[in-house]
Amino acid sequence: MRFLTGLPGLDERLGGGVASRTLTLVYGEEKSGKTSLVLMMCAFATRQIPAAYIDCSGRLHSARISQIMRAIGGDEDKLYILSIESFQDQEKVILSLHDLMPPARLLVFDDFTALHRLELSGDIRLDMPVYRRLAFQVAALKEAALRNDLAVVIVGHVHDIPDRGESRAVAHRILGYWSDTVLRLGLDPKTRVGRVVIEKPERIEATAYKITGSGLMQAQPP
Repeated sequence: MRFLTGLPGLDERLGGGVASRTLTLVYGEEKSGKTSLVLMMCAFATRQIPAAYIDCSGRLHSARISQIMRAIGGDEDKLYILSIESFQDQEKVILSLHDLMPPARLLVFDDFTALHRLELSGDIRLDMPVYRRLAFQVAALKEAALRNDLAVVIVGHVHDIPDRGESRAVAHRILGYWSDTVLRLGLDPKTRVGRVVIEKPERIEATAYKITGSGLMQAQPP
């Protein structure tokens, strides 16, 4: 089964959408449209089957959900929303996927690394156990996707790498290793046109987009 993103150019590059039995990482800068994209996926899914959105950062706005669901024709009664308040609770939710069949085939975790970042001290020696737990959580999600025929999408933030003059996903080595597909969103502040780049399994510039009241809309590159 595949889940549409709502961006035709991206869906075409993905072979018809995000596939079941896979783990997908969606990351990008603040306000680049990451949450809008995954909410669109949920909206399209709920036209037929339930979807689940796990809010790991406490920043999801109910008005935005309703806005996108109405525009796409999704069924809000089929969208399960769960708010998580600690890194430990996040781990419990992930492990529960191995004990109980989840009520939805599409699971979104947004922002997956938010609670992990709160656990970090800045001392790499002290933080190693936190990174190990994050790796364990991602591996457990990948296993749950394979075992239960799920499409799991994790949303990540970025951090700057000053000596390289670039930015990457937080914990990109861990998240990228376990992810089958990696999508990066970037928004040009001048033109307000963004682009989605597929970084894994191979690097392809998939499509350009604009952020609208109803989500993301495919656009012509500037």
